[in-house]
Amino acid sequence: MAANRDDPFGWRGASAGLLVAAMLAGCATQPDLMPGQEQIPPDEAQTVENIKTLLSTQLERQYGAEPFLRDTHPKSNGCLNLEFAVEDDIPPEFKHGIFAEPRSYRGWLRFSNAAPELTPDIDKDFRGLAIKLFEVEGERLPVPGDEQHTQDFLFIAFPGFFAGNPKDFFAFFDATFNGDEIDQAEYFIRRPRALRNTKQGRQTFGNPLDITWFSVAPFLIGPRDADGSGLAVKYKIENCVPRGDPIPEDAGYDYLREAMERRLAEEDHCLWFSMQKQGDPREFPIEDTLSIWDEDESPFIRVARITIPQQSFGSPAHREFCENLSFNPWHGLEAHRPIGGINRARRDEMKAISDLRLRQRGVERVEPTGYETFE
Repeated sequence: MAANRDDPFGWRGASAGLLVAAMLAGCATQPDLMPGQEQIPPDEAQTVENIKTLLSTQLERQYGAEPFLRDTHPKSNGCLNLEFAVEDDIPPEFKHGIFAEPRSYRGWLRFSNAAPELTPDIDKDFRGLAIKLFEVEGERLPVPGDEQHTQDFLFIAFPGFFAGNPKDFFAFFDATFNGDEIDQAEYFIRRPRALRNTKQGRQTFGNPLDITWFSVAPFLIGPRDADGSGLAVKYKIENCVPRGDPIPEDAGYDYLREAMERRLAEEDHCLWFSMQKQGDPREFPIEDTLSIWDEDESPFIRVARITIPQQSFGSPAHREFCENLSFNPWHGLEAHRPIGGINRARRDEMKAISDLRLRQRGVERVEPTGYETFE
């Protein structure tokens, strides 16, 4: 049974006693790990296949003969063009891939609502941001292999995810799409940090341009050392100058898009792109995206400036282009290799669902260039 929109995660009816008991449960002791080290479960490939089957089946059930939208983040608040300028004084250890030298890249970014169906912007939700940079050269990640000159980054508006690993990811969507309220509540009863992240991460905002964004999942920056260790980082995007539009009292269905249109009709917008280094691997885990890395112990360091110029982005052709874009953190360079179970699952699941969606819509996959214009 699909989730109730008024109670999409099945919190009603959950036993308060069970929730408290789960929250008090201790965490298992982690073994000593090297920085950047991954731990891949032997059954992960099957888990990813299960995720692909689950999500593709849900799309077919949800849309039938109607054009497929994305499995999550189907509602776009707008696709905007940007300039991504790498700073010239970043730490030497970060100078790899697109950050190897100070230069600028053209790009597209897409703001979105995460709910698997189209909903009013006033509904509490995880918000999403995806970025695609162009004319990126260097040794590429071989999979998915469908784009040769891009670098993608994915973000949500909270530093912790709703699932810690691929098995959690499957369990969440299996309960959401195939379970009832008890199944949905049990998911969180067994995962109190997922409950915390979801309750705090599902928010409303006045304007997507004012949100602070987090990659949640980690990435290697540069090559691994001879012993297999490497420098793992997470990414963050925030306003150059803090500001915040209020939520309008008469917030319409698409008020987030409308708020960006008003702002960008009058001025450019500036964002900082930052990196956070992994600390002690036991406290800064690679394989657990429920974990929030401590910013006091390892602060974010600015490495690039994003400028979103004045623009309009509401034409039908522009929206159709945005609908057919595909984002995947594995679109990119080996120097920015995604790591951890959620990222490994994204590699294959996002490619499979993108292929299904474009094929069902009768769209031929074409790598964008960043030079697209619309009337």
